[in-house]
Parts: sequence; C-alpha cells; structure tokens
Amino acid sequence: MPKLLQLGFCLAGLFCSTSVVEAADHPAFEPVKKLFAAMSEQDGKAMQDTSTVDFQLLEHGEEWTMQKLVAVVLANGKPHVRKNFFKQIRARQAGDVAWVSYWNKAEIRRATELRTIVWLESAVMVKVDDEWKIQLLHSTRVESGKIPKNIQWDHSEVTK
Repeated sequence: MPKLLQLGFCLAGLFCSTSVVEAADHPAFEPVKKLFAAMSEQDGKAMQDTSTVDFQLLEHGEEWTMQKLVAVVLANGKPHVRKNFFKQIRARQAGDVAWVSYWNKAEIRRATELRTIVWLESAVMVKVDDEWKIQLLHSTRVESGKIPKNIQWDHSEVTK
C-alpha cells in the first residue's frame, strides 16, 4: 500500500476517534474543577495533584509553572472565601488526550469586599496512570463589560 494512502487511513482514524462532548460532565474536566477547589482552600499539594509535572499556565500574557501558581495563591493569604463557577463550552477527546474550553468565574470575599473575576479558559488534559491531569491551562481575564449575559453558571461544589 502506498505510504500516502497509509497516512490518509491513519489521519482518518484519528479524526474518527476524536469524540466531541458538549455537556459539562466530561471526566477530563474534573481536574480543572479540583484545581480551583484546591485554590479556594489554598492547598498547594492538592493543586499540584491535579497537574502533570510539566504543567504550563498561560495567564493573561504570562507563562507560569505550577510552582508559581501555588506561590501566588498562597501569597494572597487568608482570610478570604472563594467560590468557583464554571460553564463548559466544549470538550473533545482523542485517546488519552482531551481539551476543554469553558468560562470560569470566581467570587472572592474579603471582610466586606466582594470581587468577581471572569476568565475565558481552555485546558489540555492527559491521562497519567489512568487519571486525567492538566498539562496546559490558558487563561484570559474578561473585562466586566464584556462578559456575556447569557452564561448559565454551574453552581455545583467540587471537593478536592
């Protein structure tokens, strides 16, 4: 069989094996929810447990490691209460790799101040020892005047 034809069959197999999930319950999305739950608890170990060793965060024009993310979260200090809300846009999976796009909202309360921040994010997950881990997270803050009004936030709580 000619090599070009073999390549065509391989590519067709890859595209056919990619699944598209529109629902918010794709299993690969769980480490994202757990990461933000751990951030709310300021639990650096639990944050690290959600990701691969080569985790990369692209945060509003900067490149961060998990160590930098943990340091920033822990530097914010307590007392504060952070609640996380999500709206998954799309999830796709090809074998042991999955990617999701979603809206992320955090409500952070300190004493009498309530701050709401919204991001448009995407993440790439890989299976490590049969468990989904975040390898890449891309995060863009959305200005308050540009947040779509029709987002129906998932208010379910996620435990670490």
